[in-house]
Amino acid sequence: MNSSRMVAGFTAVVAALGVVATATPASASQTSLVISGTSTVQYHCVEPPYPDADTTLDVTFTAPAVAHKGTNFTVTAKVKATAGIPIDVPANGTTASVGVVLSGSQSGTVTATGLTNTAVVPAGQLLTLTGGAATVSPTRVGVLLFTPGGFESTNWLGQHLVCTPITPPSVASLSIVVS
Repeated sequence: MNSSRMVAGFTAVVAALGVVATATPASASQTSLVISGTSTVQYHCVEPPYPDADTTLDVTFTAPAVAHKGTNFTVTAKVKATAGIPIDVPANGTTASVGVVLSGSQSGTVTATGLTNTAVVPAGQLLTLTGGAATVSPTRVGVLLFTPGGFESTNWLGQHLVCTPITPPSVASLSIVVS
């Protein structure tokens, strides 16, 4: 396949999934193309001793546009609440992880850990957790899709929240795996 047809095909796949391709600095002398997209996920959450509840979170994954089979790469994650929080949250008051479900050219799940809120979040504001990362080890050539999975968080009070998607979430990002 010639390179112009490959780029056209890649652009069509990205557009169909509603994700965005951008160039980001990989180092001082080079840039790399990444694919970033957000999936709005409806979750059912359990946090004893409180009653179960449903919530909606925007989960964003960013991955390299092109990856090489057999070479590990990182998918980054950001999770944002869609409703204001009822109390003030101190900086780094919440730590969390989110599942990254792999489909397309291979299947499986990895976990993006290290999510936290880096600044104080006043009551009534939207909690945004950043800094999450998961290592992906591609084993097959093709299009590798990344969809949000389960979400877990622990706050500064020691409360542990476990959330499961209610309906299958949409794909948030992808990578083209080449040999």
